[in-house]
Amino acid sequence: MRTLLDSLQWAFFLLTGGLVAPIVVAAAFGLSDADTISLLQRTLTVIGISSLLQVTLGHKLPILEGPAGVWWGVFILLAANLSPGASGTELLRQMEMGLLLGGVIILLLSVFHILRHLKKLFTPVVTGTYLLLLIFQFSSPIVKGILGIGYTDSYIHAGIAVPAIATLLLTFLCGRSKTAWLRNYSALIGIAAGYGLFLLLGHIPALPKLPDTVVLIPQLFAWGAPLFDSGIALTTLVITLPLLINMIAAIVVMEKTIGLKPEDRYRRSGIVMGINQLLSGAFSAVGCVSNSHSAGFVASTRMTRRLPFIIGCLLLIVAGLFPFLTAALASVPVPVAFAVIFCSFAHLLSAGLKELGAVLHDEKKLTIVAFSLFAGVGSMFIPAGSLAVLPDVLKPILNNGLVVGVLASILLEQAWQWKDALSSGSGFGPWRHKHPPIERSTGHAVNDQSVL
Repeated sequence: MRTLLDSLQWAFFLLTGGLVAPIVVAAAFGLSDADTISLLQRTLTVIGISSLLQVTLGHKLPILEGPAGVWWGVFILLAANLSPGASGTELLRQMEMGLLLGGVIILLLSVFHILRHLKKLFTPVVTGTYLLLLIFQFSSPIVKGILGIGYTDSYIHAGIAVPAIATLLLTFLCGRSKTAWLRNYSALIGIAAGYGLFLLLGHIPALPKLPDTVVLIPQLFAWGAPLFDSGIALTTLVITLPLLINMIAAIVVMEKTIGLKPEDRYRRSGIVMGINQLLSGAFSAVGCVSNSHSAGFVASTRMTRRLPFIIGCLLLIVAGLFPFLTAALASVPVPVAFAVIFCSFAHLLSAGLKELGAVLHDEKKLTIVAFSLFAGVGSMFIPAGSLAVLPDVLKPILNNGLVVGVLASILLEQAWQWKDALSSGSGFGPWRHKHPPIERSTGHAVNDQSVL
């Protein structure tokens, strides 16, 4: 019984990770109800398969593989550039090719052990900055979603906000309960209670018109044959690093949440991630990446076993075969989904603050964190329209405050290390002395002090 409930809870969590992106992308490109359901169906299938491959063959951790923010951003930016009344089919075919190219690039980087060097960049400064920026990035849509902004219109409605806040409080209280089963199934209880409240108040959206067939196999290249575009190819090359940063950060955070010793999981994780990008392109879906907020969900529910996660992935894949079931799952109110995952992000914020606790007494590292947070949070408020005059390849990066802040923290910390190492004469990287230098006056070795 415990495994079944854990599996259902994981299935709903995986579902919440895949609901918003396809709906927003479909709306941006003006897709019909049938095409929207089809995109949602393919997205859920890709999420289930991608998460299953990672937990069994990749990093082997219970981490959601959900639509990546950078890919999502590229879709939205492309849709925004469409002229009124124009069809976005050609752009969607170009995105299929972009996803396929992204998969090939990540596979090559993984096969040739490049990820091992990227992992070394994830110091407490970078990891802590990443987690805080992740929370800042998602705090606005989560709070707006709980208040009902965008659910029916752009206003706050008490009839939506009150039951959503009640769901949030119930989920929080269950998560803090001394009763084990209430604590472990707080998310499932919150979803059931929230759905019931919205159903009683008549706020469950009507199901769209469904296909006549009961079982529908997700279609390969649903948008048409992939179409090469040099701009999309260059954009794919640029956003590969942010995708890998998300994957590595998710693994690092989950290892710490579960209490596992760090392992060299990155080569096989990268290979599976490359395969997942290929799957996203083949199934015409938004590209997936490891989601760090899975660690917050694990921390709040205490679900660390892999078997329920695997079953949850299988349930999501099966749901993707039945259009009616897909539409029924999609009818879970977005304010309820946001209210339930609010607690997971709160746990993730705590993890980020603890990560930075180790550098509180280091002025240099605090300066790097402050500068990176300033740049990252500030970038989140840059209007998308103001980037119109910039090259298309830069827009997905500058339009993502998380990417800007994390890249800033990495570059600043590495530059500071180079500066300190060169000024001390010890060298850095290929210039670092392999053996401690000998002090001429005494003949004793001088300690090679770490620059961190």
